[in-house]
Amino acid sequence: MRLRELQRSFQNRVLRHRHGIEAQLDGVDAEDLDSRLNAYVGGYRTRLIEALASTYPVLKATLGEDEFDREMRLYIDSTDSCHFSVRPYGADMAQRLLGHSSGVSQAAFAELAAWEWLLADVFDSPDDEALDVRELAALAPPLWPTLTFSLRASVRFFDSQTNAVECWRAANGLCEKPAALGQALPTRWLVWRRGITTLFRSLSSVEAALLDQVRDGASFGLMCEQMAGQVGETESPLRTATLLRGWLAEELIKDYTCAGSLHAVESQ
Repeated sequence: MRLRELQRSFQNRVLRHRHGIEAQLDGVDAEDLDSRLNAYVGGYRTRLIEALASTYPVLKATLGEDEFDREMRLYIDSTDSCHFSVRPYGADMAQRLLGHSSGVSQAAFAELAAWEWLLADVFDSPDDEALDVRELAALAPPLWPTLTFSLRASVRFFDSQTNAVECWRAANGLCEKPAALGQALPTRWLVWRRGITTLFRSLSSVEAALLDQVRDGASFGLMCEQMAGQVGETESPLRTATLLRGWLAEELIKDYTCAGSLHAVESQ
């Protein structure tokens, strides 16, 4: 028998509980063979449950250990780990929970899973340097309307329809615990990483709209036009610049372009 066939049979036993490898193990004491194989079957699932619990600690605490264990075993039996690293495993947990059953509470569990996965994704995002505000201060005022900005690799947005984020905050000692996990007012959250610290905060509708424009490559001039619809043309440049200054202080901005050229290229 070739090694690959033996490995495939062993994988089928571990992943799918399929028998067949026993007959291929010549010379092995059959008396406790089944229990020895089951040690690998159980160990594989235990390690994956531990990895999922590390990614979804608040989901586990909210569901309860027994229910979390049951849900994760169902997930493992239907979803193979397809990467050498266990880190990507569980990426579709929110979709699975949402499709598993209906109702507000189930949507909240799914949103909680999506939030915890997003936090892990932000933490693992590529390193890059934040733009120094002093680089913008040196620009001539006529150039400002043409400026466009790029967000750092860690910046993410999260739209919540339930109080899942508040439940996560409560579990981490950041606020009072809600009475129950359920529906709440729609909120958009900004999530990013500064150094090795993951940060987040809620956004007003005005700031969320402007950050969407930044993400989509709108110029500072267009951003001011967007703001003018909220505060008037006279106030819009100052209000937009104030938000931009805050984003720079929070280290959300990676770079800018001026008249279509990266400032780093212009300076060479």
